[in-house]
Amino acid sequence: MSEKRYVMLADVTRCINCKACVVACRAEWATPLGHSRDWVAEVEDTDDNGMPVLDFFPGRCQHCEDAPCVSACPTGAAWKRDDGIVLVDDPLCSGCELCVPACPYDARWLNSETGKISKCTFCQPRVDEGLQPACVETCVGGALHFGDANDPDSEVSNLLAEKEWVQLTTEAVPASTNHYYYTGGKPLPKAVLPRPVQQSIQEKAISDVVNPTAKIGLGAMVATFAGAGLKKLIERRNELSGDERPAEHGREEQ
Repeated sequence: MSEKRYVMLADVTRCINCKACVVACRAEWATPLGHSRDWVAEVEDTDDNGMPVLDFFPGRCQHCEDAPCVSACPTGAAWKRDDGIVLVDDPLCSGCELCVPACPYDARWLNSETGKISKCTFCQPRVDEGLQPACVETCVGGALHFGDANDPDSEVSNLLAEKEWVQLTTEAVPASTNHYYYTGGKPLPKAVLPRPVQQSIQEKAISDVVNPTAKIGLGAMVATFAGAGLKKLIERRNELSGDERPAEHGREEQ
């Protein structure tokens, strides 16, 4: 068992939608135009007097305890560290995108420049050097906090004890995450809750070809990637024929 458990805290009552976190993340990871590893969702609501208000929810990969993307990845590229951080091993990533629809938070997308899946990693290289994630370091409203929840003296441990924090989970998506939100007692709006994930027959067949925890042979690898490529070709054909809307990969620029 890891001695550390990294968590991200987002205090919605302090977020001012300045998007400094988004800009910092894009600069840190040089994401292609139109995509982000994090975002700020604007949710319309009303106050006690019935007046319209806007709530701002910083969003990113929630680093699930039982991450469905890890189970969906046929090569083992998607994996979770003992400290809770969910990562992508680029050399193993084929860009098949089977993990993209498996994420209930729409936090994964195919980087068109690298051909690899991109997502929030809690700025793992910075964290390993003892630094804060770029988004946390630049948050001017003090809405974002990051640290080791297993350290009783850490800032995040104290904040978790002082306030009532919630996670973006539902009955359909009940898995615990390493991301917490403080809403000041307000219920979580439906717009930010995760969507239920159901793999298609094609996706399940392809992801089940390979056991991510086992070593695979060249034949199995080729068969898996060929199947994934065929699936993407069929989806693209359907998009062009108007049978279905194009799938959205990642969060578009807001």
